[in-house]
Amino acid sequence: MKRFKQSGFTLIELIIVIAIIALLAAATFVAVNPAKRIGDANNAQRWSDVTAVADAWMKYVVDNNGTNATSSSCLSDNINCKVAVVGVGGALASSTGPCGASTTQGHIWLDNLVTEGYIGTIPYDPSSSVLDGTTSTGYYFHKDSNNVITVGSCETYSSQTIRVIR
Repeated sequence: MKRFKQSGFTLIELIIVIAIIALLAAATFVAVNPAKRIGDANNAQRWSDVTAVADAWMKYVVDNNGTNATSSSCLSDNINCKVAVVGVGGALASSTGPCGASTTQGHIWLDNLVTEGYIGTIPYDPSSSVLDGTTSTGYYFHKDSNNVITVGSCETYSSQTIRVIR
């Protein structure tokens, strides 16, 4: 009787190889952590946005002999307007974080910065789903009695504080 040499893998060998591949895939996915990368990228965009708004504001004020870039009452009444939400064009949507209703008593419109060429567009928070030009941008603005401005982000990833003081 002739014996045939069997070739191939046994079921146990296949299960072991699949288990090893699954473990390596899971370890790679955890090491890469796409949610953290997206959150870090959004925070980097927020830093860029608040810096651009603060720089544009300061350049406008310097070029216009101390005149504010907006006529909002928030800039002259620091008692009633602790934090102003940066908005564009129209009604202001409610928001959370530093821009929540308990700390925000006003809003400012920075359209003059765009029309005068100090900034290309008023930036929106990268996690914002509304980009229609009529709501909150997701950033806040505060000017104290010493004319020091603070521009910051209402939302952040991993509770990081994102604000620029000029």
